[in-house]
Amino acid sequence: MLRTFCFIFATLAAAACLAQPAGVNRVLRTFDFEERRLGNVEDLPMHWNKVDGSGLPRYVNGKLTTDNPRSGRYSFRFDLNGGSLIYRYEPGQIKVSIGAHYRVEGYARTTVLPHARARLTAYMVDADGKQLPETVHRSELYAARTEDEDWHRLVVELSAETESAYSMVIELEVLQPQLYAANTLGKRTLFSQDIRGSAWFDDVMVSQVPRVKMSTDRPGNIFRRGEPLRMQVLVSDRFTDDLAAQLLVHDAMGKKTYQRSGALDIGSAETLGPGRKRLGVLLPELTPGWYSVSLVMSSRGQYVGDQKLDLVVLADNAPTATPDGRFGVVATDLPFEGWTELPEVLATLGTGRVKLAVWSATEDVESMDPAAFDQILVKLQERHIVPTACLVDLPPSIADKLLARQRMVQAAQTFAGTASQGAAMDSNWPYLLKADPADWQPKLSQLLARHANHLERWQLGADGTDCFVTQPGMRKVYAMVYDQFAGLMFKPDLAMPWPAWYELDGTAPATVALSVPASVLPHQLPLYMSDLAGGGQSAAGSRQSAVGKKVPANLSITLQALEKAQYGREVQIRDFAQRVTYALAADARRIDVPLPFTVRRETDDVIQQPQELYIITRTLVTALGGATFKGRVPIAEGVEAFLFDRGGQGVLVLWDRGMTSGIKQLAVNLGERPMRMDLWGNVTPLLGTDQDKTSGKTQLSLGSMPVLLLDIDAQIAQLRASVAIDQPLIESSFQAHTRKLRFSNPYKTSISGSVRLKAPPGWTLNPPTHTFSLNPGETFEHEVSIEFPYNSPGGAKILDAQFTVQADRNSSFNVPITVNLGLSDVGMQTLALRDGEDVIVQQVIQNYVDRPIDYSAFAIVSGQARQERLVTNLGAGRTTIKRYRFPGSAIAPGTKIRVGVKELNGTRILNDEVEIQ
Repeated sequence: MLRTFCFIFATLAAAACLAQPAGVNRVLRTFDFEERRLGNVEDLPMHWNKVDGSGLPRYVNGKLTTDNPRSGRYSFRFDLNGGSLIYRYEPGQIKVSIGAHYRVEGYARTTVLPHARARLTAYMVDADGKQLPETVHRSELYAARTEDEDWHRLVVELSAETESAYSMVIELEVLQPQLYAANTLGKRTLFSQDIRGSAWFDDVMVSQVPRVKMSTDRPGNIFRRGEPLRMQVLVSDRFTDDLAAQLLVHDAMGKKTYQRSGALDIGSAETLGPGRKRLGVLLPELTPGWYSVSLVMSSRGQYVGDQKLDLVVLADNAPTATPDGRFGVVATDLPFEGWTELPEVLATLGTGRVKLAVWSATEDVESMDPAAFDQILVKLQERHIVPTACLVDLPPSIADKLLARQRMVQAAQTFAGTASQGAAMDSNWPYLLKADPADWQPKLSQLLARHANHLERWQLGADGTDCFVTQPGMRKVYAMVYDQFAGLMFKPDLAMPWPAWYELDGTAPATVALSVPASVLPHQLPLYMSDLAGGGQSAAGSRQSAVGKKVPANLSITLQALEKAQYGREVQIRDFAQRVTYALAADARRIDVPLPFTVRRETDDVIQQPQELYIITRTLVTALGGATFKGRVPIAEGVEAFLFDRGGQGVLVLWDRGMTSGIKQLAVNLGERPMRMDLWGNVTPLLGTDQDKTSGKTQLSLGSMPVLLLDIDAQIAQLRASVAIDQPLIESSFQAHTRKLRFSNPYKTSISGSVRLKAPPGWTLNPPTHTFSLNPGETFEHEVSIEFPYNSPGGAKILDAQFTVQADRNSSFNVPITVNLGLSDVGMQTLALRDGEDVIVQQVIQNYVDRPIDYSAFAIVSGQARQERLVTNLGAGRTTIKRYRFPGSAIAPGTKIRVGVKELNGTRILNDEVEIQ
C-alpha cells in the first residue's frame, strides 16, 4: 500500500523544485489594484475598459478606491445608479499557450443587493481580438445578504484547446437580472433591479494550472467493506516536473484521518498522450463512513489547484438484494450525461424506483441520445428498478417554437393596440394552452411510442413545484397531456406534483406526488397523508373522503431533508431517518427521497459525489425493505419504537424523543440474539450479563439518534405493541372510571399467563391482576375500574403492565401504558413568575366545546389563602385569562403552586402544578 505512495509522492516537496523547467512561473498576472506605486494617477486601473451596450448606462462607472480593500490600500469599486456595469481587461495582454489550462480567481464584496449580482467572466480571443464563444466561462453570481458579509471568492477555469486561441480576456461585472436571468417572455419580460448599490473587486489572479481529475473504479465512488480504496489521478498539463501534491482525507465530522505530502513523481505515471499522465493511488483502509479526499497541487510553494473527491465505505459486503419498490430517488436534477452509473448505484442503494427528467428546459433525451437512454432503461429493468419519466418542462425544441409563435401573436396585438402585459412564468407548460397541437403532440407521441415498453410511470412537472396551485392553467395543461397519454396507453400513470401544505381541490389526477417540505415535522407526515387520502379504501382502488372528494390510490410522497448547513449533520440525519420511519408506518406505498449525491458541472463533465445520506438511506432501505409495519411498541416513557416484521424477523426502529443529548439506559425483553444496527450500517450484538439472560432482558443504551434492533423476538414485540387501554383520556372527576385492557396473541400457538397493573401513587385499579389463556390471533379484553385522588394533577400518567407469559418459552416483561388525565371540554396553561417579592400566577383557560361552560378557577400556595376566580358563560372556542398575586416573603425557591379549574355544577376538576420561574 505504502509502496504505491512512494511512486506517487517523493519525500520532500523541495525536490520538485530542482526538476522544474527554468523560469517556470505559473502565475501569469496579478491584479491587486495598487497602481499608484506604478505611476497610474487615473481613476481606472490600466488596460481595463468599460463595456458599452444594452442595459449598460454610460453614467454608471467604476473607480479605484481606498474605502474597502481586501489587501493593500486599493480595490476596484463599482457604483450602481440603475443598470449594469462591466469592465474588461483588454485583449492581447495575457497571452495563452495552446493546450494549457488556466484559472482566474478573485474576490468580491458587495453591499446588500436584492437583485443585482457580482460575477467574474473569462474567455479566449483570437489574434484579432474576436471572442471564441466555446471558451466562455463564468463564475457563480454573488451578492451579500448582510452588511457584514466578508469577501467572497469567485473562480473560473478554462482551457486554450482551440488552435486560434491567442489571449485571455477577463471581465468584472455587476449585473442586474436583465443580463443574467432567463427571459421567459422575451422582450416583454419585466425585471426588478437595484437602483443603488456598490461592489468591490480585489486580488484577481490569473494562473496556468494543471488540470487534475480524480476518480475511482467504483460506480458512484461507493466501496463495499474489504474492497481496496483505489483511485486514479489524471494530470493534464504542458509540464509537470514542478508540481508538488498533498493528499488529505477527512471524515464526515471534518476530522483529518489521513495526510501525505511530497513531490509528484510523474516518472512512474502512465502516459496517455501529450501532457496527459495517469497515476494510481491506493488509500489506506478506512472505517465505514463518508470521506472527502483532497489533492492539493502547488508549484514552487504557490497554490495552483486542487481536486476533491467524496467516497463512501459501506459497513458490509452483502450481495445486492431485490430492490424494494416502495423506495425511490428523485434524480431529475441529474443531467443525462450522469445517468450511466445510476443502475449500479441504485442497485447498491436498494431503491426500486427512480425519477428521471426526460424533458426539461435544457434537455430532451430523444434529441440527445435515444439509443443510450434505451440501454439505461434496460439496465434498470435488469436490476428490477422502475423508472418514472418526468416531463419537468417543455424541451428547447418545443419551447422555442411555441415562444416564437407567442412573440408573433404579441407583435400583432401590439400593432393592433390590444396587447396585454405579460408576467414571468415558472414554467413553459402554460404555452400549450394557446399552442397549435401540431407543435408539441408529435414529439410527445414519439417519446411514448419509443419507450412505452420500459416506461409505465410518468410525471408532469418537478417535485416541489407549486405551479399547479399558483397557476390555474396548469391543471388544464395536465388534462391536455393526460388525454394524449390516454390515447396511447391504457389507464396511464401520470403523476401531478402537489405541495403538502395545499388542499387538493377539484378533480384528482391519476397519481399525486405529494411534496413534503422539511418544515413539516416527521411525526406530522401521517396527518398530511391521511388528509390527502381522506378516508378508507374503496373497492375501486381510490379513496373517498368525508366530503365526497375522490383522491388517488397511487399516492407517492417526496421527502425533503433538512439543510445540513443550517441544522448540522447529526440533526439532518436524525430527522431524515425519522421521516422515513413515520412514512413507512403510515403505509406509504411510494416514498421518494432526493438523490443522495452532490451534482455539479465542470466544463463538459458532470461530477457526482456521494453524500453521507447515501449510507443512511441504504441502511434504512436494506433493513426495512420488504418489511411490514406491525405497530408502535410501548417500551419506556419518551421512547418512540416502531415494530416491523420482515419475513418473520422482527425489526425495531427506536429513539428517545425527549433527549437532545445524553444516553438513556433501558432494560428491554428483545429475545435471545438481538443485534443493534446504527444508521451507518454498523451491526453489533447486544450482549448481556448472566442476570440479564435469566430475566430475559437486554441492556440497551438509547439516545436521540434512531437505531435499529434486528433479530428481536417479533412475537413478544407484537404482543407488546397490541397492549392498550380503549380510551386513553380519563375525565378528571371524583368517580370511578371504567376502561378496557386489550392485547392480542400474535403467537402461532396458544399462550397463557397473567398481567398485573401497577397504578401511579394514590391511584386504585380494580382488579389489579388478570389471568389469560389465548388461542392464536385471539384478543384479551377485560374491564378495569380506575380511581384517583381528587387533587391528582392532570397530564400523562403511566400504568405499568407487568406480564408473565407461558408460550414456547416463558418470558416476563413490562409494558408502560400511557393514559391522560384531563377534561375534554377545557384546556389550561399556567405560568408563575416573581414580581419583586411577590409571585404572579397567570392562568389561560380555553373552551374546547361548542357550548358555553361554567367553572371556578383557583390557585393555592401552601401556607396562604386559596384564591378563586369565576369563569362563567365562557363561549365556544373562547379563551380567558385569570391572574393571581401571592405575597412572596414566605414562598421558598422551587415551590410549586397548585392551580386548576372546578366545574360549578358537577364533580369534574382539572389540577396542575407549576414551578415558579
